[in-house]
This record gives sequence, C-alpha cells and structure tokens, in this order.
Amino acid sequence: MKKNTSNLPACKTILPRIILLIIACLLFWLARPNIFFDDGCSFLAWFSYFPVLYLIKKSSLGEALIYGALYGVIAYGLTGYWLQSFHPLGLIILCTGYMIICAFFFLVLKWADIISIKNGWLLQFFCICAYEYLKTLGFFGISYGVTAYTQWKFINLIQITSLTGVFGLNMIVIFPSAFLFSLIYKKQEKHRLLNTVDSTRKSHISAYVKKEQALAVTSLKLTYFCGAVWSFLFISSIIYGYLSIHQNNYDKYVTVAAIQNNESPWKNGIEEYSKNVKNLIQLTEEAQALSNDIDFIIWPETAVAPSIVYNYDYGTDVRRFMLVSQLLNFFDENNAVFITGNAHQVEFKSAEKIQYNSALVFESGKNVHPPEPGIYSKIKLVPFTESFPMKHIFPLLYVKLLNGNTHMWEKGDEYSVFDYRGLKFSTPICFEDTFSTICRKMVLNGSRCFFNLSNDSWSNSIPCQRQHLAMAVFRCVENGVPAVRSTASGVTCIINTNGVIEKAAPEFCQAYIIGKVPLISGNKLTLFTRSGDAAGIAAVVISAFILLIQSIIVIIKIIRNK
Repeated sequence: MKKNTSNLPACKTILPRIILLIIACLLFWLARPNIFFDDGCSFLAWFSYFPVLYLIKKSSLGEALIYGALYGVIAYGLTGYWLQSFHPLGLIILCTGYMIICAFFFLVLKWADIISIKNGWLLQFFCICAYEYLKTLGFFGISYGVTAYTQWKFINLIQITSLTGVFGLNMIVIFPSAFLFSLIYKKQEKHRLLNTVDSTRKSHISAYVKKEQALAVTSLKLTYFCGAVWSFLFISSIIYGYLSIHQNNYDKYVTVAAIQNNESPWKNGIEEYSKNVKNLIQLTEEAQALSNDIDFIIWPETAVAPSIVYNYDYGTDVRRFMLVSQLLNFFDENNAVFITGNAHQVEFKSAEKIQYNSALVFESGKNVHPPEPGIYSKIKLVPFTESFPMKHIFPLLYVKLLNGNTHMWEKGDEYSVFDYRGLKFSTPICFEDTFSTICRKMVLNGSRCFFNLSNDSWSNSIPCQRQHLAMAVFRCVENGVPAVRSTASGVTCIINTNGVIEKAAPEFCQAYIIGKVPLISGNKLTLFTRSGDAAGIAAVVISAFILLIQSIIVIIKIIRNK
C-alpha cells in the first residue's frame, strides 16, 4: 500500500530552511570581530550569502518575508549585541529596524528569483550589493554589516578600494556566494533534466524539455563566464595591491601622540570632570617625557566635558571656570598642537543654548588665551542616541531616549580642514570614520590626514571596538591618507596610507602611543576620492533597472495569458 505523503508536514521542509537561516546568521556574525575571534573569521564572508540564496530559492514570497525578518533580528542582534551595554533600547531599535529592512530585502531577492528564473542569481548578486550600499544612507544608515569590511586584514586586497571604494571591493567579496549557489543549483538542474531524458524514449522528448536543456547549458556557461571574469578581477586586485603598497615614499613627517584615558562616559559632575582632565594631563606629560619633539597631541571624543569656550567667556560656575583655565594654561605652556573632544556650547541672543559634539584645536601663543580654537562639530550623529529628528512625531520615544543616558547634539555643517605645522588634517568624530562619504569630503576640502576622536569605552566590548577599527582602516586606503585614532578606550592607533596599523594601544587601560605621520603634499587624489561611491550607486542602478524591466515583462505575460 502506497504511503500518503501529501500531509508530510512541514517539519521536513521547514527544518532544512531553519538550518540554512541559522548558518547564514552565524556566517554573518563570525566573519566580523566577535566574542570568539577578535579580528573575525574573514574567509567566512566569501560564502556568507550562499545559504541566504538557497533559503530564498526554497521559499515562497511570504516565507521569504518571514525568514528575512528573522535574519535581520538574529544576524544584526548577534553582531551588535554590545549595544545593550549602552541601553537595552539601543539593541531593540537595531533589531527592530533590521527586522523590517531585511524582511523587505529578502522579499526583493525572492522577486528577483521569480522574474528571472534561469539567471536570477546574477540579479540577486546586484541586489545584495545595492542593499549593502543603501543601508549606509539616511538617518538610520550605519556601515556595520557591510561585507567588504571583514577583509580589513587582507592588506593586498583592500588596496583596490583606492580605485573603487569599499563598495567595489564588496562586489568582489559577495560574488563567490552567488557563483557557488548558481553552480551547485544549475548542476542539480542539469542532472534532473538528464534524468528526464534517460527515463523517456528519445522520440517522445517534448520540445519543452529540449528547450529547457538548451537553456540550462547556456545558463551554466554564463555562470562559468562570470566566474572567469571574477577570477581575473580578484587576481588583478591582488597584483594591484602588491604593487601599490610599495609606492609610498615620504620625506617629511610630524610626530603625534594619541592619548587613551579609559574613562567611563557614564560618570558626570565637576569632580569627575576634574579627575578626567588630571589624568589626561598626566598621560600627556608621560608621553612628552619620552619624546620632547611631539608636534600634535590628540585627546579622545568629549575628553573635556565642560564647554571650554562657553565656560571661559560666559560661565557662572566658578569650579568649571577654574578647570577650564587650568586646562588652557597647560595648553599654552606646551609647544604641541592640542586636539581635544569637547561638548562645545553656544548661546544665542535669545538665550537659547545648544551643544555640539566638537573637536577643538589649540596652539600655544596663537589661540589659547582667550580661547579661539579651530572647531569641527560632528556632522553625522548617531541615530537615536545623538540625534532624533522625529521627536515631535514620537514624543514618548524621545523622552524615553533622553532618560536612557543619551545626549542629543546639534548637527555641524562644515567639513573643516585644519592647517598646522605643515599638516592639513580633519577630525572625524567617533563613528564618522565608518562612512566613506564623510571622510572623502574632508579630503576633497584639502585634508591629508585624519585625527579620529572616539569613545567606544561604553560598549565594554572588544568586538565593538574592532568592528569600528575595521571600517576606519578603509578610509585611509580609499583616500591615500594616514589616520591617528585617539579613543577613550580602543582602538587608539596609527594607521598608514595602506591601511596597516603601525602602532596600537591595548584596550581598556590608560595608555598613549607616539608615532610619525607623513606630510603629504600636492593635490594628488585617488580615483575613489575623485569619483566617490560609484560602485555602490552602479549596483543600485543596475539592480533597479533589471528588476523594473523584468517585472514589466512578467506583468505583460500575465496579462496576455488572461
């Protein structure tokens, strides 16, 4: 008696898909710096979308929506688990946001599979590249999770970003997942068709089967061709990287010291502020004792909490005024240029006070007394923790955020470039150096070095700090400029123009590093600096165009069949 398999439930079909989902999430997580591997297992990234594409192939549109939502919560929740150290609401917002984003993303991937059955994998490849570019844009945009950043230790390969930017490299790293999926699936399809032929008398082979066989062969040839093109581009990128690394020779350097004070961002009050300034001064003096020719001394983001200019000019709090005066006297007695993070406050005629997350630049004998520093105010503010433009639409959420140790800042409006002692530099603050567009605009304005001021100590997480560092490395390679990062804790370091970390301080301790930064002269700009994220934009245009054309064709066929 024949078994009834029509009611085979779902466990036989759902379980393999759940396994694929779990594998996809684990590959996403482990490829990046994580609790098991400080630098991440970068080789996993080359295949991280393979289980996603197989999952999409085996799912319906509705199922793809559900799996996408689960993928967004699990993959991004594991990778950004450290947000709960800031506030559990931060992790909830991240997971909720990517639950929605990835649900729509998987829906698009499934639609691409439906409308382009034979070569949907190629359209899906461009859709993935487009998604990873689009997710970095707008208010909610973050660069965490972009696949190419996993390759930050592959120095020869990442040099190609000086031509294409990180999203050009993204195409190279994502393609193997799509290629492997296409190769395996099409070979399975070819085998199925051959079995159909073997079980049917040749004289009775339908025209449809013959057509399917021809299409399968042609489609497999296209897969091999695309694989050959990728191999050429990959090898060319490695060769280009090897050759370009040996081209940087500089004659003049300046000496820099980056201070890591390892202070908690949660402690407030004048006593805590005074203690922080005392520690910063002590660490600076220790660095100067080792090297008396330091040109630049860099302190972390909001290293000095009271507004220096406001408290000196308008402040009524005597203790804050005395602290600021002590600090300015220290700056004026030193021969170095000081760059410090500060909660810079401005008061308008209406008595309204606004604050900026700023970097202030002081040089002895020039702009210390009275304080008239060069100022850069952070432009790209962290969503929900530094900026919430929808506060009038969601007032209850805004109040909840304010009560959760967040600090809302005013947005800066100028990509400032400072020129001291022959060095033209900019000061991206905190996660601004995770965005290629921001640092590129600084270089276009004349900057030839980045002094990044960060505070990642709140995360209590080395993976968080390493994920941030991985992205900062690319800003140097893309624009051909060095960077010095001064952080409250991790990762304080010096990165050269090739993305090599020359010196780094250990995380979660008071420390400093001293090193040299080249003076890069001339107006030579990398191709990326000139052209921007052309690769990311191209992925969006190509995928949108093909989706539109294929969708129209499918709709027309449906109408004709009616």
